[in-house]
Amino acid sequence: MSSVARISEGGKMNIPAHIRREVGLEHGGPVMVSVVGGEIRMRVLSRVLTDLQDEARDVFAGSGETVDRFLRDRRDEARRDGDLPA
Repeated sequence: MSSVARISEGGKMNIPAHIRREVGLEHGGPVMVSVVGGEIRMRVLSRVLTDLQDEARDVFAGSGETVDRFLRDRRDEARRDGDLPA
């Protein structure tokens, strides 16, 4: 779905209602804006975070790495360094 929109001199843009509705922004919300291959890309922030979580899950799947293990390792390291009681 495409539409023509105008960006004002001050950088503001009105996104057509049907496009906002399609991505769940009918009442507004945070987006991430970036330039990819010379194009402006705008993504709903909640979708960006979900995609990052999915990527992290894929990277660490089967590795045995977990948040609990990470925290345990940091606590053990702090104890060895004398920053926490034994």
